[in-house]
Amino acid sequence: MDAARVFIVILYRAFTNGLKTRYAFSAMFYPAEPQANLRLPKRGLALLFLILSLAALGAGCSSRRIGWGLVLWTVKGTGAKAGTLVPVYLKSNITKNYVIGLEEDPKARVEVPLWQVEFYPSKRAALRHAEEIKPLASIYLIAGRDGLPVRAQPSNKAERVYRLRDKEMVKALAVVEGEALYTGNERLPGNWYFVLAMDGSLGYVFSYTMRLFDERTGEYPTFEKPQTDPGLLESFFSSTWRPSWYSDMVAEDRIDLDYFALGFGLFGDAKERQVRVETPGISKVFSYAGISQDGQWLRFEGTPLRIRLEDATSLIAAWGEVPAGGLPEDAGFKASDTSARFVVFKEDIRDLIRQEEARRTGALRNFFSTIQAQNPEFLDSAAVFRCQTLEGSAFSMWPSGLYEWLDTSVLPAGFPPDDAKEEEQRGRVVFGLILSPALAARWTGAFSLYSEASGRRSDYAYRIGSEGFAMARISASGTGSLAEKLESRLGTIIFSRR
Repeated sequence: MDAARVFIVILYRAFTNGLKTRYAFSAMFYPAEPQANLRLPKRGLALLFLILSLAALGAGCSSRRIGWGLVLWTVKGTGAKAGTLVPVYLKSNITKNYVIGLEEDPKARVEVPLWQVEFYPSKRAALRHAEEIKPLASIYLIAGRDGLPVRAQPSNKAERVYRLRDKEMVKALAVVEGEALYTGNERLPGNWYFVLAMDGSLGYVFSYTMRLFDERTGEYPTFEKPQTDPGLLESFFSSTWRPSWYSDMVAEDRIDLDYFALGFGLFGDAKERQVRVETPGISKVFSYAGISQDGQWLRFEGTPLRIRLEDATSLIAAWGEVPAGGLPEDAGFKASDTSARFVVFKEDIRDLIRQEEARRTGALRNFFSTIQAQNPEFLDSAAVFRCQTLEGSAFSMWPSGLYEWLDTSVLPAGFPPDDAKEEEQRGRVVFGLILSPALAARWTGAFSLYSEASGRRSDYAYRIGSEGFAMARISASGTGSLAEKLESRLGTIIFSRR
């Protein structure tokens, strides 16, 4: 282009100088009609100047190559794909364009923005750079949300040189080393890329919130959300999650220490890439390779674990099927459960445990003080509570919270605490149960026996009256310390004093 311009300027000056000479001679020989004699030569010279200018421009644009261009961003509708070389015939610093040739049509000339092609005077230098960018020649990245920055350096603290719109595309030029990015303690997966934006800006983006697209697949993709929402990860890893029944127990003042402890919960460790589930019936550790998003679920890759945040303070964790009808209140109590609900619990668990332990100690003391006042015949000289059935099964309870049960084989199977059919059973007694209003109308109270042999817990309702000391087995309750139903098939056992 510059050579053609020089040629046109030379022509212009030559013909204007010639015009001036012609005018001088005309004035000498035809002084009366200088203008009339000048009109025809001037028109002819102007037409000739235009013809020669177009010829010079055509010659400069169509035949003379000024260098080679490495296509950085595919020229749409042509065979000039990113990473290919094209001849460059013209560069305009005024219009900010190159005129390039096409391999599929040697006569074709196409104008492209300067940023879309990298110019080289020699083909060897262009080929060398083409080889360097070859691994990423067809790779683009698409912004996962509005406002993502292109930065001056591969660091989240670096200056922003360009602001991406939602779904805007940039061209990947190189993968580079850069600053590690985190959400909470979770290191975000992804790479820093050196990229080219559509206005020619160059800078660095982190791929976590972007989608990679390979144009060799043929079509531009329909945009989808990024693989994982950073907000979900932040919510999960920045909170401590406890079983959902914690809130219910505290609200209803019925804390059951078998289901309420510091060790129970859903615990995420982003640094070690582990999530631990601890409930009364379940203890699992999931070591994951990565985290992806599937709709509303976060999937911990390499494990069956998935998590769905219901809101900022509640989530469902599943490592198997989730019940179609929704999760019951006690989901996670049993070893067979494959899902559970967890909540953000802000109460002081240690303080609540201390309060419940004090209540249980007071309930044990109250039992013995009531027996002492109303039924002292059940206490021996050492203040030990003793009673027995007509069949000879003897039950004893100490003020320290220990029990002994002898000759249990004469009782209905399943009524004594331990199913190992031991004739003599020992363990500890805990007054932690709370009777439902329906049971409280017919029974004095309730306690749990923990077998020394098996460690299992058995729950009983009791009352003392004219019939003696009556005990009935309580059905396992899904609500922890609230006793709602008796094991009717086992009946009621009546004890008299020993």
